[in-house]
Amino acid sequence: MNNEFIPVILGIDVGAYSVARTIYEHYKIKSIVIGKYTYWMTKYSKITDVLTIDNMTEEKLINFLIELKSKYEDKKLLLFGCSEDYVEIIIRNKDKLSEYYVVPTIDYDTLVKVSSKEGFYDICEKVGINYPKTIVVDKNNYDKTKISFKCPFIAKVSNKAMYQRLSFEGKEKVFLFKSLDDYKEMMKRLFASGYDDTVVVQEYIKGTDANMRVLTCFADQNSNVIFSSVGKVLLEEKGPDVTGNYSAIYNTEDEKIVEAAKKFIKETRYVGYANFDIKYDDDTKEFYFFEVNVRLGRSNFYMGAGNTNYLAPLVDTFIYDIHDKTYKQEGCELYSIIPFSIIKKYCKDKELVKVAKKLKKNNPLDYKKDFSLKRKYYIVGALINHIRKFRKYYE
Repeated sequence: MNNEFIPVILGIDVGAYSVARTIYEHYKIKSIVIGKYTYWMTKYSKITDVLTIDNMTEEKLINFLIELKSKYEDKKLLLFGCSEDYVEIIIRNKDKLSEYYVVPTIDYDTLVKVSSKEGFYDICEKVGINYPKTIVVDKNNYDKTKISFKCPFIAKVSNKAMYQRLSFEGKEKVFLFKSLDDYKEMMKRLFASGYDDTVVVQEYIKGTDANMRVLTCFADQNSNVIFSSVGKVLLEEKGPDVTGNYSAIYNTEDEKIVEAAKKFIKETRYVGYANFDIKYDDDTKEFYFFEVNVRLGRSNFYMGAGNTNYLAPLVDTFIYDIHDKTYKQEGCELYSIIPFSIIKKYCKDKELVKVAKKLKKNNPLDYKKDFSLKRKYYIVGALINHIRKFRKYYE
């Protein structure tokens, strides 16, 4: 039974490795990992077979995937995208790929509806989910549109796949502006770099990293949520290219935000994994939904606490056609890709630090069954690099 499928993962970073590790832990199957180049997290691993595509284009990737299937005619190939650009390619070509792969994702119309920030907030408004006050600007009106909320405020691009390919001075995943002049200057750089879509400008929801929550849901083919997992964030990563990525999380429960997410999923007829970013406002005592990632998040291994097989809902429904089960997050552990000394020093909620200190520590990259001296060398190097980044970028 466990040899009937092979995961094919597009992506090479910690999110991709976490999926491969979870598959291996629960099904004893090695994953095929595909990227534009190799990266130590998945390259130096016994549980992945890494393939690269030089000068990758969308057409080359699709042709590569179709050719790959011809080598595994007797297997079901389960396709994962572990970044925005890969997921968008998969969904855009879902009809073609579904002839060869199991593709557990939403369709393109749903992607368009939920992936833009303005579309996301329209749905939140319709189903009664809290979200930050928001305006949408573009290259033609960013310097003329009135910002109706006080500084500081934040800005995020709507089209993350397009944004990933661009480079300019001051580029950040999420911008925090303390003045209108700073905002206008950065928007000028952004649009000059070739960005040609909208930007969401919104009020800043007060609170530290520890006010953030991550919620992952899995919806079956009928948009029924059969698995959900809430994580309480202690710290986000620091650095221009990683702001907003979570570096330390532990498991918690919150039925209120799960029920809100279920409304969103039903309204959009969502299928597959939905990864929500949410923040608690200390002033209003309310949760605000920021966005949904139409894939497993980079920090998906936080759901592995208590040996939870968070991929079982997907494998059971899409591979084995099992539709009469529900799944539960088990246990509470500290997911962390940073040394605990960083949490102790930089997490402003010291009560959380006390809780985290007592929990089992779990770095998804540090897997005993995938040990090698070379891999350990890179893991230690990554931990040291995080220390440097926090010293440089933490405010």
